[in-house]
Amino acid sequence: MSDVVADMSRLENFIPFDCLGESHLKEIQGQIEVIKMGPGRLLFKRGQTSDKAYFLVEGSVDLTDASFQVRHFTADDDENYLALDNYPEHTINAITAETTTLYAIDRNKLDLLMTWTQAAESMLDEDDDESERDWMDALLSSELFSAVPPAMIHTLFVKFEEREVQLGETVVTEGEDGDTFFVIKQGKAMVTRAKGAKQETLAALSAGRFFGEDALISDSPRNATITMTSDGVLMCLGKKDFQSILQDSVIRHLSEDELDTMVLEAETACILVDVRLPMEFRHDRTPGARNLPLNELRREVHNLEKDFFYVVCGDGRRSELGAYILSEAGLNAYVLDRGKATDAKKPTEVA
Repeated sequence: MSDVVADMSRLENFIPFDCLGESHLKEIQGQIEVIKMGPGRLLFKRGQTSDKAYFLVEGSVDLTDASFQVRHFTADDDENYLALDNYPEHTINAITAETTTLYAIDRNKLDLLMTWTQAAESMLDEDDDESERDWMDALLSSELFSAVPPAMIHTLFVKFEEREVQLGETVVTEGEDGDTFFVIKQGKAMVTRAKGAKQETLAALSAGRFFGEDALISDSPRNATITMTSDGVLMCLGKKDFQSILQDSVIRHLSEDELDTMVLEAETACILVDVRLPMEFRHDRTPGARNLPLNELRREVHNLEKDFFYVVCGDGRRSELGAYILSEAGLNAYVLDRGKATDAKKPTEVA
């Protein structure tokens, strides 16, 4: 991939980028490849399969169809608002007519973007304010939601309920049972945790950030307190809907037999992660596993190698939360069902 960073403002006239908010555009910027080609270079040929979608940003190309009819196509053409010949198998030849710049993105990712944006758009009314669009866009820009089947996106948004909150209001209390997943639509909040007789500040949250998922996945008490530092609006999703729509989509299980097969067939390395406490790990060690207790995993997750796939082993609910944390950070993660051979749900193919 080129070291040149894509200028996302150049994509404002292309579908689906014209529907994406600033936060979502920033999220995918690193996934766009900038291609610069001199004149007379073949971009793709008819009959060739490609996993990339190409957007003509500067310059021009000559497009030749099966009847050898040539169309000179420029970047400022009125019809230049879609990817060039965006099919799994190209139907035309494309040759640069001058020095040309194109932006390329994986076609599957583009398809997801179009599905997400259309699903979100279908939920909006003409008189909805910008904050309504912003919280949806922020949620969809998270790596976590790339694992949600596109068909479920509409269902997910329908289930959220709006709740107005006030400055100083405690939304989540450390130690209590959790039954709701929250997204901040408007306002700001602070995350604190008891440290002896004092409260330790862990993080500040703003619009688009979500919280409350840990307790729902692990069936454990809330591990922190969330307090509003301004008036605001929260979007709330109940535990049952969270588990059936989001958790079940994101957390993937595999058996020991399936793990053996994946290790043999995958082109990337497999990392076993045990999220139990060190004393538990030493007592019942999984051969080859790395011990990263949940609190340490959350601190270290962004330092882990994205090209590997991760299999979380150990204790059931904690393993599911560990896999969720890894998935939320954009890593390819599974939960190992130890002792099961072939009855676990088959995972998707490792990329």
